Amino acid sequence: MFYGLNNDELKLLDQALDTINKLYPRIFAGDHLITVGRCMAFLDDQKFMAAYNKNVRNRQERSLLWRLHTLAWAGRHCSRLPGSFVECGVYKGFCSAVLTDYLDFSTAQASRSYYLYDTFEGIPVDHLEGSPVDKDSYKEADLYEQVCERFRPHPNVRVIKGRVPDVFSVQEVPDQIAFLHIDMNSATAEIGALEVLFERVVPGGMIIFDDYGWQAYRAQKDQENAFMDARDYSILELPTGQGLVVKREA
Repeated sequence: MFYGLNNDELKLLDQALDTINKLYPRIFAGDHLITVGRCMAFLDDQKFMAAYNKNVRNRQERSLLWRLHTLAWAGRHCSRLPGSFVECGVYKGFCSAVLTDYLDFSTAQASRSYYLYDTFEGIPVDHLEGSPVDKDSYKEADLYEQVCERFRPHPNVRVIKGRVPDVFSVQEVPDQIAFLHIDMNSATAEIGALEVLFERVVPGGMIIFDDYGWQAYRAQKDQENAFMDARDYSILELPTGQGLVVKREA
């Protein structure tokens, strides 16, 4: 999916991609990313594709395939480490639903918890500075109840309502984190999350920043770079727009 294109422009793009596809066996075009002649081995990962296809509900979610592959790859690695999985910024729970299915979270990971933190009421007004979204974004009636129902088959997934980082002082926070996904579209909220959670990430654990490489979210990138620079880390910018940090031994 390419945001900002009208139907005629999308038609022209589809025609161009069809022409390219005759020359190359595989192309990817979506989520503002075009690749030509890549292996895209995740398309051959039947378990991943089954988890993705089971949970995708609309065209926008379908476009996130490569981002989901990044999360699945990181989640698979982190599933071999001690500690919980954590997501800050859940919305409808699409990304975490793909991971719980891909990793068989209710069975193979039954002794591990997955914490999902979100206001489920949109981004707080005082967290909007520097963010391209507005106060009405990510709001939907009964969203919290919908997400709770989505994860009802997974007793070790904890859906927690509250604003980050404030919610950490009143709700349970894991002492050890193997996998941390941050996607709150707000520099204030994301730095607040890091200040509490970063030291809890275990060696070898991974932090995925969903918006890190997107120019519209430059405020997040700049503040996250400063946070990591102060701790002698750097964030790897991925072509998907995500950012990646791997926690090292102390």
